[in-house]
Amino acid sequence: MMKYNANDTLKTFATFRVAGDRLAPDEITEIISFQPTLAYAKGQQYSRGPDRATLTGKTGVWFFATDKVIASNEFDDHLSFIVNLLITPRNKFVPLVKLRDLIKRKQFEAHVSCFWFGRSGAKKPSLPNSLKDFFGLIPADIEIDFDTEEAKSRRVA
Repeated sequence: MMKYNANDTLKTFATFRVAGDRLAPDEITEIISFQPTLAYAKGQQYSRGPDRATLTGKTGVWFFATDKVIASNEFDDHLSFIVNLLITPRNKFVPLVKLRDLIKRKQFEAHVSCFWFGRSGAKKPSLPNSLKDFFGLIPADIEIDFDTEEAKSRRVA
């Protein structure tokens, strides 16, 4: 998919998030047939972990992150996992179509976040236009955070 050296990758993951005031997380889970990393409805209490404070959702959120399920340093593996949440085996696009219809009907927002952190001097991955087009079908905007050790150390100084 992308041209970069995975050996230069220090950390990478991708996330998929749907948010909206009328979001019922079970609707998204039913369409995608996968359990989220975190999900809550507007006004519902939730926690981001056992030692964290309880919060109240300002809007509904269905969120999935690959960092706890994909051990690979290949960014492609993380992004492919997100794509495969939305299309079933044998390239059936039923979940994608149902999700798109729900997002439009209830005016939700969808976001794909791509994180990659690499060694100093590493070539950053790039996102192919075909993936941008694919996520545009939902529609989901794409947030990219690609950085290297040298860029991070310059910001700290």
